[in-house]
Amino acid sequence: MLPEILLLANDPNSEAPSILANTLWYKYRTSFDWAWKVWDNTVASLRQIPVIMPDSAERRACTLRYGDFLLHVHEHLPSGFDNQVLQWFLGPGKNEVVALNSDAWEVLTVVLLYLSVHGAIATTTILKGLVYPAWQLASLASAGNPGPFSEILLHAANNLFELLLLREHSTSDGTPPSDLLDFQRIRAWRQDVYREPHFILHVASIPTLIFIEKNEGISVDLRRASMALRHALCKVSEFRQAAYRNLDAVRDAFEQPLKSGVHADLGESVVDALQLVLSESNDSLYSPAGSFTKRTHT
Repeated sequence: MLPEILLLANDPNSEAPSILANTLWYKYRTSFDWAWKVWDNTVASLRQIPVIMPDSAERRACTLRYGDFLLHVHEHLPSGFDNQVLQWFLGPGKNEVVALNSDAWEVLTVVLLYLSVHGAIATTTILKGLVYPAWQLASLASAGNPGPFSEILLHAANNLFELLLLREHSTSDGTPPSDLLDFQRIRAWRQDVYREPHFILHVASIPTLIFIEKNEGISVDLRRASMALRHALCKVSEFRQAAYRNLDAVRDAFEQPLKSGVHADLGESVVDALQLVLSESNDSLYSPAGSFTKRTHT
């Protein structure tokens, strides 16, 4: 337990984030997992921010303070912060993120974006550690047996995916990416998503989105939002170029879920989605009714 991390929330000193990072490094640097524990304690603290600071402007400033603090921690690590965060997401973080409410997700999302913009956490880490597992949980959930699935988690995962891979402009409220430089950095980090080895994981997530779209145990709005993400991704030129460079990986990604038998009844939907990925003219329309209608060309 590191209670001094929570105390950072009410310390307006601009040097407080670096001072705290330096102090923790000096005290615990001989412990091999000190940065992992700092991250774990920070997430626990971030959960309290919406309660401590109901004012949105104060909350935003506080959130960026924590992002700055974690960036300083990252700079103390010989190999950086990225792998520590990934291992947390794939380990105990699985249960932690499901328990977060929407206000806490708003805070954590800003911190993740801040660290991503500054290169402390890779876009691929956020996708692999958080977004893809959240989609997997959603694809398997049912009305009678939701398991560890949370619609709040799915909404947060979709939001992060859109912000990291699909957004084409900076924000106006001071949260990252807040200016042209931030946005250019976000675009630069995206390229790793479309390179091996990550692209294989990335394209394998497309059928998962299909299963979410067809899952009646999930609200209609979230199903439509997931469909819209898939549709938008298939229009991204970098994604399409990577798909044509890795046709075998694309084929395997769409075949494997059907071979497992879990979603055998969705074969036609999977084939339609594959055609959308590989179609030469990718101008399908997402209809408000929640289905794609394809334009015909003569």
